[in-house]
Amino acid sequence: AENKNSENNKLKQKELELKEKEHELRERELNVKSQDKTEEKESLSSIYGTVKKSVYLIYTENEQGVSQGSAFIIDKSGLAISNYHVFKDASSAIAMNEFGDKFMISEIIEFDKQKDFIIFRLGNQTNIPYLNIAEQTPKIGENVFAVGNPKGLSQTLSTGIISGFRSENNLLQTTTAITHGSSGGPLFNEKGQV
Repeated sequence: AENKNSENNKLKQKELELKEKEHELRERELNVKSQDKTEEKESLSSIYGTVKKSVYLIYTENEQGVSQGSAFIIDKSGLAISNYHVFKDASSAIAMNEFGDKFMISEIIEFDKQKDFIIFRLGNQTNIPYLNIAEQTPKIGENVFAVGNPKGLSQTLSTGIISGFRSENNLLQTTTAITHGSSGGPLFNEKGQV
């Protein structure tokens, strides 16, 4: 009987040790999770403060008068993207940054009327702030935001989500408010990537 009691005690001791180890592991996991939460992602207002430097107001002139839209810079030499329709039939165009500095458009590199994009370069720029392009397409439900110039109200921030994919996944649908004058502006993921 003593042997059985001794064996039972040893088993109980091992069980207790295992439970203690399990408890330690759980505590470690909880600590790691709480540390992850304290390393919070960068705030939207902070990201906005950085990315808005690379979003420009575009003024174009044609026979009907003056119109405006948005564009964004994608490399330090002033390479920029906008919607083609912002520039359509324009006799002249200028780009203006957040400080009101005006830049001539020195070169049209590529455009597509059907896909509604234009790639151009701002004149004689070096080391200009630019945006990073996301390597992955966001998922439906992910938070996104836009910075544009609706009706000339420069550097306007609006938020939303990705609400769907259309045209065989070639178009993103979003709930982000993008109104007249924001055409050509970027849509960002939560990291501030286009």
